Amino acid sequence: VAMWISTGLAIEEAQIALLIKVQRVGRRSTETQRLDIARQCDRLQGQIDGFTQSALTHLGEGFNADDEPDDLNIDILDDLNDLDDDPAEFTETSDTWTNSPELTVIPLPSNLGVDQCRRCMGEDLIPLEMLLCEGQANDALHNLCIHLCNKAILFRTTVRQAKSQALKTRAWSQVMSVQQAVSLHASIYTKTRKQMMKLELGQEQLQKYKPLLREQLKISTMVGDPNAQGQQNESLAWFWSVEVDLRGPDQSWNEECEFVLAFHWLQAKALRDRWREELILVKLEMDWTHNFFLWKATQW
Repeated sequence: VAMWISTGLAIEEAQIALLIKVQRVGRRSTETQRLDIARQCDRLQGQIDGFTQSALTHLGEGFNADDEPDDLNIDILDDLNDLDDDPAEFTETSDTWTNSPELTVIPLPSNLGVDQCRRCMGEDLIPLEMLLCEGQANDALHNLCIHLCNKAILFRTTVRQAKSQALKTRAWSQVMSVQQAVSLHASIYTKTRKQMMKLELGQEQLQKYKPLLREQLKISTMVGDPNAQGQQNESLAWFWSVEVDLRGPDQSWNEECEFVLAFHWLQAKALRDRWREELILVKLEMDWTHNFFLWKATQW
């Protein structure tokens, strides 16, 4: 059962990736792009058909595989058009092909609803999908942090260091590639959170998994300059402080996230220490001025 639900979650991730690709390509697509999308659609449709047929085993006779559910509602978060000095904008369109598999709703408990799962004697699937959705949300937040770190590093080490037009174009292509990954994982998290809400998310989980906003996907590179203005109200987004349990043999991702958090903490501590030093100097300057006039008074 767990494998069946995890397969459904993986299919939904593939649907989001394909939907983003279709919307980026738009109407001005080449023959190669249309052929690539057609192959992905055929592959995804085969996975959806197999998943739907296996749903009869887990959901019982009360489930009808021939039902026509509503189209999949996905919020695609993409701040590509908000980047500074962006050389080109991706084509945004809501037009998709007829009978697109990326818009097919698969029969997961969260898509069917709690009431229908109970009628189909599939109430035991609800806590299981909730647990797997938490893991999917953690993975999405983890990948989001990693790609945002890469984006900030590319801006400081590649984009701003590029002197020629060729180097600048190559640098921006790398930024666009990372930004596509940011948009993908942000959309996956948004869809996963909606599914968790349908499964009656608890208050503790509601406090942990907050809504993801578009402006939170921006990375400010001015924190690398301690003398830059406007850093007093600069703060990290909420997902940087979320405790994500991703234990495994490779813990390199943890070191990268800890480096980013340590950098922001040290930068904030340096600003606080500078304000304290400035306060001490101002008080001493006031005493020095007072003592100077007292010394002058003895001469006058």
